Amino acid sequence: MIKKEILISSLGNTIEWFDFGLFIFMAPVIGANFFPHASASNATIETLVVFAAGFLCRPFGGIFFGYFGDTFGRAKVLRISILIISISTFLVGVLPSYQEIGFFAPILFILLRLLQGVSIGGEYSGIMIYLAESAPLNKRGLTTSFAAMGANLGFLLATAALMLLHLFFTQEIIINWAWRLPFLMIGLPSALIIYYRFKLSETPVYAQLKKDHRLEPIPFMAAIKFAPYQLLKILGLTCMGSTFYYVLFGYMPIYLEHYIGFSLKDALTIESFMLMIMLFNIPFAGICGDYFTRKKMIIITSIAIILLVLPCFYLLRYKSMLLTLLSLGVATILSSLEQGNTLTAVVENCPENVRYSGIAFSYNLGSAIFGGSAPLIVALLTEKISLIAPAYYLIFMAVVTLIAATTLLSNNKSLGPLHQPKGL
Repeated sequence: MIKKEILISSLGNTIEWFDFGLFIFMAPVIGANFFPHASASNATIETLVVFAAGFLCRPFGGIFFGYFGDTFGRAKVLRISILIISISTFLVGVLPSYQEIGFFAPILFILLRLLQGVSIGGEYSGIMIYLAESAPLNKRGLTTSFAAMGANLGFLLATAALMLLHLFFTQEIIINWAWRLPFLMIGLPSALIIYYRFKLSETPVYAQLKKDHRLEPIPFMAAIKFAPYQLLKILGLTCMGSTFYYVLFGYMPIYLEHYIGFSLKDALTIESFMLMIMLFNIPFAGICGDYFTRKKMIIITSIAIILLVLPCFYLLRYKSMLLTLLSLGVATILSSLEQGNTLTAVVENCPENVRYSGIAFSYNLGSAIFGGSAPLIVALLTEKISLIAPAYYLIFMAVVTLIAATTLLSNNKSLGPLHQPKGL
């Protein structure tokens, strides 16, 4: 039985992805406040560039927080990361606009995004490690899936917040000041998660490593030097999941509104419906991974995405509500299967005593390169080539992950401590 403080603590990802969702969904509005001299289209692109820049800081945050996570404990780092994320998200809501403080506004805005990127470098990888190391072997996939569920809940709440804004305020009021409200309202749930973070004990894996004196003094360098194959494998696993999720569930409302012709209300309603389905599908996918093995599940999911993503994009072109629901329904199932298994596989395939540093760097590097850039790349592909072009990008990423998945440990095995060659 997993303790409630562990499950509630896993909702730190909810704040993270709530912020991400708001940032993507309200890119035109945020761009108008901090990049006002650009055209509406260019302001959106500039905002998405800042979004991508925040992601690029995640590997550096991974190196920083990974060191402390491997040497001083997983729980301590999770307390620090949630504090930084909560404070920086709140500050976005009170940051003066360009009209109020001039060029200092975009500078401060960018600095906050970079700070969030650094802190998230320790948060998401840290909570997936904590959940996996705290879970019984036969429920490791199910337990770790709560990290992904927290992320999806954040996106769902961001969608709901945006719908409520449009319900109670005009577009002019939203642009002027109401867009700040969701960022400000994050304080109460943040306080609850922070409270439970300080009640967490260390994982059995870390406690055993410390007891056996197997902690690495410089874990990141040890991981790079003695486990490069495992880090490359983790990087490959992030390709498909990062791009697929941020395209299909991050950028999709903008895609449906601007290119397909749906109203923003309909686009957000569809998004909310799919995210609610995903909240139930992800733990089921984790159970499947516990039973059938994560290696098999990820291979099957990769092949399914390669075969089905192009038809899904073609269905969207018909501008039919029914076909759109069918397309995104298929995408929801595929994304659920990926999320419910990849996080646990990443933890299992990284040596225990360099696990935080290795995952925080490699996983975040993949998320930065492929996930953070996904909305921007899709926007450019759609604008410059065609509505279908993003599908080919997703297919390529799925092929990379398929290759990485064939190298995973079989039978849900987990790597022990890193063994350095003698004499080194």
